[in-house]
Amino acid sequence: MKTIKIILAVLALALMVSCGNYYRMVTTINANGNVYRTLYASGDSAFMAGNISHNPFLFELNSDWTVNRCDTPLKYDFFGEEANFNVKISKKSNSIESYSKDIRCDTDKRSLAAPEESLMKRTGWFYTNYSLKVTYRKLQYEVPISIDDFLTKEEQILWTQGGFDNYMNGFEMSDNLNNISDKFIKWYARNYFEISLEGIKKLTENFDLDRDKENIYKDLKDVVKVDPDHINPETVCDVLDSFYTTTYFSKLYQADHEILDNDYKQTLSITNVILNGISYELVLPGKVIQTNAPVIRSDTLVWKVDGMRLLFDDYTLKAKYRVINKWSFLLTGLLLIISIGSIATLIKRRKKNFA
Repeated sequence: MKTIKIILAVLALALMVSCGNYYRMVTTINANGNVYRTLYASGDSAFMAGNISHNPFLFELNSDWTVNRCDTPLKYDFFGEEANFNVKISKKSNSIESYSKDIRCDTDKRSLAAPEESLMKRTGWFYTNYSLKVTYRKLQYEVPISIDDFLTKEEQILWTQGGFDNYMNGFEMSDNLNNISDKFIKWYARNYFEISLEGIKKLTENFDLDRDKENIYKDLKDVVKVDPDHINPETVCDVLDSFYTTTYFSKLYQADHEILDNDYKQTLSITNVILNGISYELVLPGKVIQTNAPVIRSDTLVWKVDGMRLLFDDYTLKAKYRVINKWSFLLTGLLLIISIGSIATLIKRRKKNFA
């Protein structure tokens, strides 16, 4: 898939064993306040046969959700890519806030699985105004080197969530992104090195790796050209052999490569979540008056939410809409009719009095 290939190039996810999943979530808010939510996913053969332990969704399924397995996969245009969904789950609730509160999932998946959703209501005479806010929280992870050492806050948001000032043309945007891309690559390349070195340090004696770390990294960059695809415990061990003129580290890797590689992958497990993407679709009962949704299809607002957008900050979806109070128009009409009738009656009485 095109998007996954791009992410692989950016985040060196070829090192990981898992692949990202696409999901479609359709939330329909009715005028009476009830909410109906449907989620689509791709289940494997075991889940399709009834094995719930192979649950393809980001959270645990309980009896509140109605599960439908499809004999024929449903094709869906996931932002220019084709997704095939064969599982659909649905649930009805009295409020949108209740969905996330009831979700049970792994901690590293919670940011994507359980957004904080709220719907505020302000009743007027002719219209009732609603304000919806959905916040996907930043992914929870730890790395040795902070992104703040490489990118400004504005650059972090631009790189992961998008947004340009209107004054920038295509050439300027490209130049800006290339600059951010270079710094982003340096950030995660340095973290791959730090994570690899930390694992090696746990198994090493008689070498002061912390003292020589900057020079070791300089030699590593000369070898891999700051390409994270090639920064891993094995490569770092090779560079350490060269730096110290020894074969100690390559032999260490041969003897303990399972420990080093597993520790490395475990530390980088957050990349499993980054690959997941959700098409968040919202169907509203009234007229949309304000939203930050990038895609609007008739009465449906659509956002793309994925781990990349949550890498450095929260991601908030917003929509304001208005619903007509039919009763107020009927009551106002009735009051007008009564008022007109009363005025007409009063005029007739005055005419009789003058006569």
